[in-house]
Amino acid sequence: MSNNQLAQLVIRIGLGINMLMHGLVRIPKLTTFVSKTGAGFSTTILPTILTNAFLYTLPFLELTCGLMILLGGQFIRWGYALGGAIIALLLFGTTLKEDWGGAANQMIYVIAFYMALRGLDSSSRSRHR
Repeated sequence: MSNNQLAQLVIRIGLGINMLMHGLVRIPKLTTFVSKTGAGFSTTILPTILTNAFLYTLPFLELTCGLMILLGGQFIRWGYALGGAIIALLLFGTTLKEDWGGAANQMIYVIAFYMALRGLDSSSRSRHR
């Protein structure tokens, strides 16, 4: 296994477990998660119904994203893309609340998904040599 392949495995396992567990721990307490998190958006322009619809969906998206990344194969690319889309939506809401510290943390995920996607190219190139 090359260094690039090992690096790809490390980021894949880390992001996969992170996203999977975000979903898994929230699903059993979904209503509490939605009401607690949704309250933070009450002062924004987002309608409550839209915020709640997204929050009820979010854990299932996170779970799906994590599973796709961990399953590997053809699912990895789409799992990373889904993760990037999830983070983009979260970043939109976080900046709308003017939570710049939270936005900074989410930018770490943006960078991680970017690096993971970029790593797929170098990982596949080293396999075909």
